[in-house]
Amino acid sequence: MDDEVGSYLLNQFSGGLQSSKVCWKRDLQELEKLIRRNIENSPAKEKPSLREKLYRLNNILVECQAASFLSREGIISLWRIRNTLKEIKEELKSKDCNTISSNGNLSLQRDDQGNSSNVRDTGRQSHQPVSPLVVHGFDDEITSLVKLLVNERSKEKFSAVGITGMAGAGKTTLCQEIIKREEVKKHFVPRILVSMSKKPDGNKDAKIALVERILLSLGVEENTIQSVSNRGLSALICALHVQLMGKKYMIVLDDAQEGDTWFENLYSPLPGKVEWEQSLAYGLPKGYGGTVIVTSRNKDLAKKMVGEENVHPVLPLADKGKCWLIFKDAVEQDGTQFNPPNVELEDLKKEIIRKCSGLPLAARVLGEIMKEKMEEAPVPNGHTVTVHPQLSTDSNSNV
Repeated sequence: MDDEVGSYLLNQFSGGLQSSKVCWKRDLQELEKLIRRNIENSPAKEKPSLREKLYRLNNILVECQAASFLSREGIISLWRIRNTLKEIKEELKSKDCNTISSNGNLSLQRDDQGNSSNVRDTGRQSHQPVSPLVVHGFDDEITSLVKLLVNERSKEKFSAVGITGMAGAGKTTLCQEIIKREEVKKHFVPRILVSMSKKPDGNKDAKIALVERILLSLGVEENTIQSVSNRGLSALICALHVQLMGKKYMIVLDDAQEGDTWFENLYSPLPGKVEWEQSLAYGLPKGYGGTVIVTSRNKDLAKKMVGEENVHPVLPLADKGKCWLIFKDAVEQDGTQFNPPNVELEDLKKEIIRKCSGLPLAARVLGEIMKEKMEEAPVPNGHTVTVHPQLSTDSNSNV
């Protein structure tokens, strides 16, 4: 990079990666290579954008170095950091699409229990391709909601359901498992999951960006979407309505956070004289058995979108021992052997269960970090060395 500030930021970032106390080090190292390649190949007008990304990466690096396992919030924060790294990588890859391998890290969608999925989505993507993992602890909830949507509400012209719970409770996982059930596949076509929390590029309006992502997930060509989008939000909502006409669709609006009235009352029918841009609900046809599922940490928001009687809370896992299974799955994915010679497994199990407090995502994050530490460990004399990450320095800390 030809400016002193950019060079300083790049050197600072590279130097910080030498620390052994960095979470998500592999992802950060890959981003370092990617941003160097962008710097070499990008025209001068792109330099300010790359400099801004280096500012962000240096701030993230500080967060990773200071990351704490002493609280549940700290563990969830680590997962959010990884999502941010994923977003930065996707931005850089879009500028470097001719030189970056298509099978790099951060490629599959990852949910709030940490599993990858082939459900079509334009929001959350994850850090590496892995085989789908077993989902622990949601059997009763999945069965109940599938029965509700397929059987009890099958004759309704439209239905909307809200799934609420704290970050990491497994809301997205629950929806992905529902979408994959055979009875749901037979009943609803198309089935899509779209993130509502994804920030739009540049100064694009968040409502326009959301409808564009929904249309893209439904299979509409990008050039067609752009052509419609040029005519504004009203044209996009109308196009969405036309695209879903006559279909028993299932749309998961994942991680709703926006409190604008435009998102409220998804049951609203088309008025006699419709102004399409007035409500997201107008893009959702009501006469064909379609279903919308909203996930949110905000129970009041979910109520406003789907009605209080249609909100279903997801609580932390009642069987806290399931978190140990999730942790082990995360460590042992891709055939990695987890057999630490210097760690009492029973003690580690108790600590993992205590730290996670029934939150699947917390277990998944700790497992991912354990796996990363194991892979980074030195291998003397041909023998693999496993590493026990310091999950806590205070045995009395609460999660």
